[in-house]
Amino acid sequence: MLKESSFNTGAVNINFAEGPQSGPPLVLLHGFPGRWQEFLPILPTLCLRWHTYALDFRGQGKSGRVPGQYQFMYNTFDVEQFLRQQVAEPTNFLGLSAGGATALAVAAKCPELVKAVILGDSPIDLEATLPWMNSEEFKYWFSTLQQMAGANLSITELSERIADIPVHVPGQSTPIRYGDTAGMDAIHIQQLAITICNLDPGVLEYHAEGRALELLEGFDLDQILGQIRCPVLLLQGDPARGSMMTDQIIKHVQSILPNVMHVLIEKDHNLGMDTWEVAPVLRAVIGFLESV
Repeated sequence: MLKESSFNTGAVNINFAEGPQSGPPLVLLHGFPGRWQEFLPILPTLCLRWHTYALDFRGQGKSGRVPGQYQFMYNTFDVEQFLRQQVAEPTNFLGLSAGGATALAVAAKCPELVKAVILGDSPIDLEATLPWMNSEEFKYWFSTLQQMAGANLSITELSERIADIPVHVPGQSTPIRYGDTAGMDAIHIQQLAITICNLDPGVLEYHAEGRALELLEGFDLDQILGQIRCPVLLLQGDPARGSMMTDQIIKHVQSILPNVMHVLIEKDHNLGMDTWEVAPVLRAVIGFLESV
């Protein structure tokens, strides 16, 4: 059903998976760090109705490495080139987490190429996101993953080390093992290990070093929203389970965009993808896309 291919943006080779030509184009953009495979729980269903593509961002998955060029603006450039070279007609977008911010930026820059955008619990509220990205806990997590990505470890070794990373949990005074956090299991950790194994360590340097503003250079939400012309769906995870799309930013987006819909998915930040409990997100995505 799916085939992997690559294309060259003029700066880097981008890997992508492509489904059958079942209908209008739909491009899926993963979170950070990630790979196109994080969409496997929903791809079989989406491929029945849409000509679906799922990309690996530069430096991640099987896409090429470009040291020093992993900021937000470069991902936006790569996706724009993908639309112009591989799709060449108005396209629907589904971006999970950070992938949603990229989809939104492409829709603002190239409105003629984008038919609709779905943001999957995307952390676009910089007022809330930047303090977290500059926290010691955040930097420790990503610096640890960065070291692992450059250590040439097996998937088994990576899984063991990821499980042992100490993390802080709300309501507890002392850190616990990542592998012991609520809802965690061996499959989740293994998939993260595969992602880290296929990652250029340089992709994580902005996170590990607290350089959030440099990473997000070019992302001005209000400027982007002012240029959006297509329908937008905001999929928000459950705030009690770690959602990164805040209530405040949803109201802000609704106050600016004339054609925006909001749906609460009662799952964590990954909207049920990790556990394959994807009926709620599929219902929202399909219902929205069928209406545009």
